[in-house]
Amino acid sequence: MNKIQGRVIRARSGFYDVRRDNLTLRCTLRGRIKREQRSELGRRIFADPVAVGDEVIFTQLDDEEGVIEELLPRRTKFSRQYPGKREVVEQVVVANADRVIVIISTRLPDLNFRFLDRFLILAENGGMDVVVCVNKMDLIDSEEGERVTSLFSTYRLLGYEVIYTSTVESPGVCELRRVMEGKFNVLVGASGVGKSSLLNAIQPGISLRVGEVGRKSEKGRHTTTLVELFPLDFGGEAADTPGIREVGLWGIETENLDRYFPELEPYLGNCQYNDCSHLSEPGCAVTEAVDAGEISPVRHRSYVTLRAERDG
Repeated sequence: MNKIQGRVIRARSGFYDVRRDNLTLRCTLRGRIKREQRSELGRRIFADPVAVGDEVIFTQLDDEEGVIEELLPRRTKFSRQYPGKREVVEQVVVANADRVIVIISTRLPDLNFRFLDRFLILAENGGMDVVVCVNKMDLIDSEEGERVTSLFSTYRLLGYEVIYTSTVESPGVCELRRVMEGKFNVLVGASGVGKSSLLNAIQPGISLRVGEVGRKSEKGRHTTTLVELFPLDFGGEAADTPGIREVGLWGIETENLDRYFPELEPYLGNCQYNDCSHLSEPGCAVTEAVDAGEISPVRHRSYVTLRAERDG
């Protein structure tokens, strides 16, 4: 049987839809690979060793099914700590993406800067560019809109591109298309922020389209419980992800957490104590900068919360 290189476009419960040109097969994973992706003690390293976006070598078994023989090295990855309580393992949500579009809503659910900052850290740690998309602008009045844009000016000053969108009144949708064009994008956010609605606004019907696959495994049904990769008519691709309820940091050393808050960098090394954690120690240059209005207190609270979680 010939071995073929393809890309995973959908993953669920040990089955992976792998595409090469116009061929899409429902594949399983060779047992050898499953064993290789475990620790020396036989424990899981990943929640699932294969992720949407992975380049793989697979063998075609028939017109509908195949088996993955090899996982190729990843260029980037968007990972979090798997929310399961019994094992501390990595969940690779999407592999080899160029850009993370972090979607956050003004209402229903309310703005959540803690979630946003966690997503930004995971994207940077995984080697991807980030765009912040503030959705549901139609749910707030002009006065509240000015307050929201003022809050996000902090992120613009840090170098993040911020886009304001509404699928009802359509502002910002064209701008979102612009930043997504020609890129492999992954859309992430909490449940209810409007990822699917934005996808439909960008390209009508995208959230209902699935690849052509055979009859053996009940193909053709869209679900929001899995990650799925779609081509975009205007160029590029979008990976739709389920709403994320927990954003556990993965691959971030506690002592290096401050490096993921660029506004802290000018003050690092200027504290009274060399091992300063920048929480509440005397002589901390960071907290003094917060008090002086030089660092956003909202961002510093995010840092304090994350540091406390990891120290706890």
